[in-house]
Amino acid sequence: MRTANRSRMGRKLSRQGGGPILAFLPSHDVTRRTIGVFLSDVGGVAAQEQMPDYFASATEELTLFIRNVSDYAMFLLGPAGEIKSWNLGAERIMGYTGEEAVGSNFTRFYTPEDLANDKPGRELREAAEGGRIEDEGWRIRKDGTRFWANTIITALRDSTGKLRGFAKITRDMTQHRMAEETLRRSEEMFRLLIDSVQDYAIFMLDPEGRVSTWNHGAERIKGYQPEEIIGKHFSLFYTPEDRAAHKPEHNLELARRDGRTEDEGWRVRKDGTRFWANVVITAVHDDSGELRGFAKVTRDITARRDAEETRRMLYEQREARLRAEEEKHRAEMSYRAAQEANRAKDEFLMTLSHELRTPMTAIVGWSRMLPSIPPTDPMFPEAIRSIARSATLQAKLIDDVLDVSRIVSGKLRLEITDVDLRSILRSAVDAVRPSADAKSIRLTTAIADDVGTISADPTRLQQIVWNLLTNAVKFTPSRGKVELSAQNTRSNVQISVTDSGEGIDPDFLPHVFEPFKQAETPSTRVHGGLGLGLSIVRYMAEAHGGTVSAESAGRGKGAKFTVTLPVRALREANGDADKRASERRAPPPLKGRRILVVDDDREGRELICAALRFAGADVQAVDSAASALGYVEDHHPDLVLTDIAMPEMDGYTLQRKLRERGDLVNTKIVALTAFPATAVSAKEEEFDSYLRKPIDPFELTQKISTILKTN
Repeated sequence: MRTANRSRMGRKLSRQGGGPILAFLPSHDVTRRTIGVFLSDVGGVAAQEQMPDYFASATEELTLFIRNVSDYAMFLLGPAGEIKSWNLGAERIMGYTGEEAVGSNFTRFYTPEDLANDKPGRELREAAEGGRIEDEGWRIRKDGTRFWANTIITALRDSTGKLRGFAKITRDMTQHRMAEETLRRSEEMFRLLIDSVQDYAIFMLDPEGRVSTWNHGAERIKGYQPEEIIGKHFSLFYTPEDRAAHKPEHNLELARRDGRTEDEGWRVRKDGTRFWANVVITAVHDDSGELRGFAKVTRDITARRDAEETRRMLYEQREARLRAEEEKHRAEMSYRAAQEANRAKDEFLMTLSHELRTPMTAIVGWSRMLPSIPPTDPMFPEAIRSIARSATLQAKLIDDVLDVSRIVSGKLRLEITDVDLRSILRSAVDAVRPSADAKSIRLTTAIADDVGTISADPTRLQQIVWNLLTNAVKFTPSRGKVELSAQNTRSNVQISVTDSGEGIDPDFLPHVFEPFKQAETPSTRVHGGLGLGLSIVRYMAEAHGGTVSAESAGRGKGAKFTVTLPVRALREANGDADKRASERRAPPPLKGRRILVVDDDREGRELICAALRFAGADVQAVDSAASALGYVEDHHPDLVLTDIAMPEMDGYTLQRKLRERGDLVNTKIVALTAFPATAVSAKEEEFDSYLRKPIDPFELTQKISTILKTN
């Protein structure tokens, strides 16, 4: 059995050509535990007889291990560098097969520069003398490409100490080196960036607060050269008062505890001058969480502080000059604060303001043209009507903006009346046409002859058509086409807007009517907007019992939006409508009525007085609540029309003081204000009636007449 094992091992370890048989043999400690291997000549019979049988198995396993490692090139070299063995890792990394590599010299893996410097020979000599050598450098594959290698050459000696060759292990470190090089370049770029900053002093402190780095910005702001300040404690930059109060140490403690601290205060330059600084100190920790120091960023904001101080002094001077009007100023500020609070409460309502620009086009355009149009020109009265129509609709749309929350909550109120749909469509086209003309867009209409009067809210219907037209013009390129069409079906009317614009992506089409939704493409972002126009169209159409749909063949192929509304029975005959319009144009009689108007806005006050005098009223106007109280001492008006927001005393207070008098029991008190309905609805009952600005002059006189008739 023993002989058989020795014979089997001899076959495993023998090699052709005679000579010593070298094998890696296990090395054991006193407990027979394997602690390593050594190279030994096992060619002699005596040596083989001394080897236990398991040596053959261990050597075989070790050979298999080395041969099959693929991440490392592991091979044996002869004393002169000739390759004696080859493994899978060597074949993968170097590109040579075993047949190509074994027998050749390992110098073939070195660059021409290394060969010229006899680097291979030096490595073998150093390994032979020192037992091993480790190196990193460029090596060459079979195909001529280079890779960055980590190599270890270990001298192999037999039990007599004779050099038998070398073991060489090579690892491809190209990716690792590239990562290190990238990191090095990144760190170098960061260092150059920090060093080149001129407006900020950016430097590092060690954990005790000593300066360890210094950039050009620090040199410019603080006046120290690097060699003058590095190693010094950063408290040198603080004023004597701050140092006495231990402010530097306190700031470091705050940064150590909280991670960072920010401070503003006086700092001292090298020349002793002071500057006002903004300072941020950030604690810097390593991966293990140990504090390595602090990053300190200082900015000289003396100029900004001086400017702020100058503004403060000017503000105080202005306050001194305006002290007599301080109460008025406070009231205005309170009003602005109320407006701001209301805006913050329902922010998305205010964002709808961009939808209100379209009707202003007609107002601004006609206002600029009117001075050059003779009053006898037929265009003149049309301009007046267009301005009035647009201004009225603009005012109602402002109320609509404040009412959007009711849309979302399902509390939308519609004022249904008989609407001439053709007139609504024409007005919308007139309002949008200047925008279309500016882009050379051909805006056309195709309204069927049977389209006439429907029951709807005219303002909401106008808003639907506006939004669709302005949306089409916005997304249609220059020289494109937009068409507005309308037709009747059996029980509905269909209003369509078709454009040749950018179209809608099929994936986005299902979301086109969702609020705040916009197609995320550069072109739509260029157009701006908040994505509310089409959602408003959907809300308004559904509130009328209708629907809205969108069609598009895709990007660049235009779009078509269709609103379908039910046609309801007429609420009155055409003759009645004409009669109502005639009554609207004729101001109701207020002859003999004494009316007191209280409003601090001069232009609004004069307009109201003119309308009431035109209706025959005896009007007295004052600009404050105090003046109104003085007037009623000697006069008893039939009606007091007061604004709400006034300096010193508002309309609510005036109303209470008037009611406290016993001689004004029969006097009606009416509020007229620009506050939104939601802001004052809880206090409406304090007045006999409540009117909101802006208001049509004829509507004003009609409502005043109705209120007085109840006396």
